[in-house]
Amino acid sequence: MSMSTRKVVLAAVKISAVAVSALLPTSLLFTPMSNAEPANDFYEASPGEVGDPGSVIRTEPLPLAGAVGGVPGVGTRILYSSTDTHGSKVAVSGSYLEPAAPWSGAGPRPTVVIGPGTQGQGDQCAPSRMFPTAGQLRLAEPGNPSNYGAGVDSVGVNYESAFAFAFLAQGVRVFVTDYIGLGTPGVHTYVNRAEEAHAMLDGARAARALAKAGVDDPIALWGHSQGGGATAAATELAPEYAPELNLVGSYASAPPADLASVLRHIDGTGLMAAIGYTINGVLDRYPAAREPIESRLNDYGRSVLADVAGQCLIDSRTEYGKQSTASWTTDGRPLADVVESVPEIQQVIEEQRIGRRTPASPILVNGALNDDFIPYEQTRRLVQDWCARGAEATLFTDTLPAVNPGSGNNHLAPAVADFGVGLQYVLDRFNGKPLVDTCNA
Repeated sequence: MSMSTRKVVLAAVKISAVAVSALLPTSLLFTPMSNAEPANDFYEASPGEVGDPGSVIRTEPLPLAGAVGGVPGVGTRILYSSTDTHGSKVAVSGSYLEPAAPWSGAGPRPTVVIGPGTQGQGDQCAPSRMFPTAGQLRLAEPGNPSNYGAGVDSVGVNYESAFAFAFLAQGVRVFVTDYIGLGTPGVHTYVNRAEEAHAMLDGARAARALAKAGVDDPIALWGHSQGGGATAAATELAPEYAPELNLVGSYASAPPADLASVLRHIDGTGLMAAIGYTINGVLDRYPAAREPIESRLNDYGRSVLADVAGQCLIDSRTEYGKQSTASWTTDGRPLADVVESVPEIQQVIEEQRIGRRTPASPILVNGALNDDFIPYEQTRRLVQDWCARGAEATLFTDTLPAVNPGSGNNHLAPAVADFGVGLQYVLDRFNGKPLVDTCNA
C-alpha cells in the first residue's frame, strides 16, 4: 500500500470509528432531520417518469458534511430508474459524488458504487438524506418522547460517508445507492438479492450518465454487511442484467449470502430487529408467503414488524436488541425454525441465496471468523461456490478476537480494520494489476 493510500485509509478509519460508535450509547450531536432533509416530493416519481433501468429521473445539489481536510468533491442527490424483484419499473434514490482530487491511476477516472450497510427501514434512514449532516435526529411529536429523550424519535447515521470520502481522495467517483424503497415510497426489501443487485447496477448506469463517462470507463462495486450482500449479488447478476458495464472488480465484506443461516445467527443479538426488516419485505413482495407468516405471528410480533418498518437501525437496536424472535410467534419457536418448516416461506428465503450464478469479474470477499452477525462459514462457502463455477473469487479472513459477542463489535470492527484491504483491492483492479490468491477458500 502506498504512503498516500495509507494516509487516506487512516483518515477513513478515524471517521469510521465515530460512525461505528454511534451504534452504541453516545453523546454525539446530530442535526435535526427536519432542518436537513430534502422535500419528500424529490423522492416521488409518477409511473410515466420512470424509464429504462439506469436512466436519470431528476437531480439536485447535495451538500457534503463530515469530511476531514475540507470538502472532497461535489455531491448530487439523484432519483433514477430500476426494476424490482418481479421486473416492474421503480424509482430509486442515491448520491453521486464527483471528486475534487485528480485520478492519478491508469486509464480514465473510475467509479465505485457503494452498497450501504444496514440503515433501517424508515425512509428517513436513506444515506442520500444524511450526506449534508452525516447524522441526524428526527424530532418526535410534542408529548410523544422516546427512548432517546424528550422530543426525539429517530436517530440516523450515514455510515458510508467516511468510506466514500476515502475513495474521493483517491480521485475515484462514488455512487451510493439508497436501495429500493429506502427514501422512496414503498417498502424497503431488506437483503432482497435481486432488488439490491438491480439498485447497484442501475446506480452504476446512472453514475456513468451523470459523469458523461465512456462505455469502457472502469467500475467497481463495494459494500459491507447488507452492502456486502448487495455487492455480491450485483457482481454475479451483472453478466445477465448489465453486461455493458465495464465491471473490473468488487469487494464484498461480510455478505449475507445464505439468508436462512443469517436469520438464525442474528436472533438474540443486537441486530435481531433486522429480521423484522426482512419479514416486512417478504410480506410486501411475495403474496403467497403472507398468510403462512402472518398466521404464525402473535400480536406482539405483528406490533414489532409495524414498529421497525419506520425505524433506523439505532432505533431498532435500542428498542429490540438482543430479544429472541420466539417472543414473536404463536408457538414460541424462533422464526428461523418457522422458516424451515413452512415451504412457502422457505422458498422465498432460498430465492435470496447468493452463489448460484457465476461472476464474470473478480471479487474479493471478506469474512471474519468471529463475526457475531454474519456467519463466517456461509461467507467462505460463497467463495467456494463461485470458484466451483469458474469465477475469480478470493477470500480474505479477518482474525480479530471476539469482544462482547452479540453486540455487533465483531461485525463492525472488521469493516473499519479491513477497509484498507478492500480499498487497495479495488485500486489494483482499476490499475490492471494481476490477481493473487484466487479461489483460496
